[in-house]
Amino acid sequence: MELKDRIIKEAFELFVIYGIRSVTMDQIAGHLGISKRTLYETFKDKNDLLKVGMKFFLTNKKTQALEIVNSATNVVEAIYTFGKWGEDTKRKISPLFFEDIRKYYPEVHELFFTKNKIRDYTITHTLILKGIDQGVFRKDLDADLVNNYVHELMNIIHNEAVFPKTQYSEKEIFKNIIMPYFIGVCTKKGQQLIEQYFEEVKE
Repeated sequence: MELKDRIIKEAFELFVIYGIRSVTMDQIAGHLGISKRTLYETFKDKNDLLKVGMKFFLTNKKTQALEIVNSATNVVEAIYTFGKWGEDTKRKISPLFFEDIRKYYPEVHELFFTKNKIRDYTITHTLILKGIDQGVFRKDLDADLVNNYVHELMNIIHNEAVFPKTQYSEKEIFKNIIMPYFIGVCTKKGQQLIEQYFEEVKE
């Protein structure tokens, strides 16, 4: 792995675990075993490193998401895998990470969050089309419309003012909000797969 890629990967991991403000460029250099001068020769400042780190994170996220879609036996399995993957990923990220971006890194927040680049609409669109082809989702669905709705639904369920994490778990939200919607757009085959998979994951 090239030095620049190693800096991006390991610095971003520190940001995610400890928050961004609490991690200094000195600490990043020490963690990597390089001089601070080398670090600043590679990245202008922490803001620059964070922007590149976010792009690295989103690229990896898309790669992993596509692997889930392509390796799943059917889209129902992919949806459940996405749910578990999302829960596991969030558990590893300190709340300070997102709070720091919102408060102290407005340029990064504007670039990735305000413009909604944190989500990749193409992944869910691929999933919906695959579900229609597999006979899991109804063939009369408008894939674009369903895709937009799913992302708006994600915005709502991740809104702390509406669904505070202290009151609702990811599992409860998935079971009571996300899956009932997908049952509604499924064929009988899809509904049977959901019931079957739900029974399996409960055991």
